[in-house]
Amino acid sequence: MVLRRTNPWEIQTISSQVPIGTHSLHISTSGPPRQSPSQPVLIYINGGGVPAISHMRLQQLLSEFVRVYFYDRSGYDRSERGPEKVLTAETSAKELMMLMRDGIGVKPPYILVGHSYGSIIARTFLALYPSRDTVVGMVLADSATEMMYGLFPGEVGRELKPIVDGVDFEKVFKYKEASGLTDEEWEMVVEATERTESAAEDEDNRGSARSLLRFQQFKNQAFGDRPLSVVRCNMAADFWKQYDAGVKVGNGTEDERVKAREFIEKLQSFDDELRASQLRLSSRNRYVHHPHVGHAFVITRPELLVDEVHWILGQLSGK
Repeated sequence: MVLRRTNPWEIQTISSQVPIGTHSLHISTSGPPRQSPSQPVLIYINGGGVPAISHMRLQQLLSEFVRVYFYDRSGYDRSERGPEKVLTAETSAKELMMLMRDGIGVKPPYILVGHSYGSIIARTFLALYPSRDTVVGMVLADSATEMMYGLFPGEVGRELKPIVDGVDFEKVFKYKEASGLTDEEWEMVVEATERTESAAEDEDNRGSARSLLRFQQFKNQAFGDRPLSVVRCNMAADFWKQYDAGVKVGNGTEDERVKAREFIEKLQSFDDELRASQLRLSSRNRYVHHPHVGHAFVITRPELLVDEVHWILGQLSGK
């Protein structure tokens, strides 16, 4: 096999802003050089309000065996804000294709890995670019879905707001300690998250999820027989920890506490169906449940996601 050496974005470790016409997006790549135009590369799509730098450990682990691309969508961290006032998954998906194909010249096939709202963007990307040769594998990790927003018409978790007022989530979850990052690395994550807040607030996650309904991806098995891994963690446990911390300091009236508990119990009851429904996207699927880790497992336990990428690659290679 002849190693191509024409595109540095396919062989080198690079981190840079890349113009896509109206503005520039920041993207980094690392991992083994791409051996041929037909070899899949991995694109990671982060969740709402979470900049790519938060997943530096995940990128390091994946880079040991696959060429990866971690980027920040419009307005996130070092990426410039585009002209749109409201940021939709469709806009993000189109900009991602412009970034990959036109901006850095890295063409399909792609493996998409989406976490939380990032899975909505990944599935929107699939809807816009449905060719079997474009997206060849997907991992959807503790994903938001159109069903979730239908089940919870308002902001998900809004019932907890009066309970968690003033609660220090870092003390509750100890994300820094669990992440394994140094003090300097964690400070970079904190600063990047602050730069991301404004754009995250302008993302229309609910409208974007509703827009997926017009494609009827579950009914039509939109991903065919391509390998799909669906990961479910324990988001309800996260909410219980927040609730307990708030009650401990006396937050919330009894009525507010009742509503918060009812929300968490409802999520617990439907969480499996919300995540497992995505299995209908493909006839070649795998469902993994990690009940002992929370929604932020991609930061605290990234090796669990690495396992799913290994499975996807094994399916693609026939092993």
